Amino acid sequence: MSISGSSAGDGSANGVCFPASGDPENGQQGGLQDDSQEPILDLSVLRELEEELGGTGVAHNFARDYISIWDKRLRYLERSVEDNDPDAAMDAALSLKNSALMIGATRLARLAIEVQRLVKCGDLVQVRQLLPAVERTGELTVSELKLGYLPPDS
Repeated sequence: MSISGSSAGDGSANGVCFPASGDPENGQQGGLQDDSQEPILDLSVLRELEEELGGTGVAHNFARDYISIWDKRLRYLERSVEDNDPDAAMDAALSLKNSALMIGATRLARLAIEVQRLVKCGDLVQVRQLLPAVERTGELTVSELKLGYLPPDS
């Protein structure tokens, strides 16, 4: 999976932030395109983890741990935005992005990258507007892990 947290076109080169282009009428919000065609979960990331570790046990435990702390990660981001704390918001965005990338949560990773960009630009108002999408996408990710990856007894 190749989702980069920074790109030449992200508007943050040399510390300069540009507004993200977006057209809500065409399925875009802020710097995000309508990614409804992008999978919630890229199972190949978890399969690769299984191969590296020689079995499913540790990968399943990793997925269970991800599920168990999802709410904590989301609440940390929400609280940091409510408190108008950009340092905590950046910490929360990085945690969200890195964990999403490690689990194969492609949609959530893209949202976290956008949150990170907005925090870097000092736009916590825009981050606040993305929180419902982050929550919705995170819940979909948890559901996909439970229904599409973990065995039924989990």
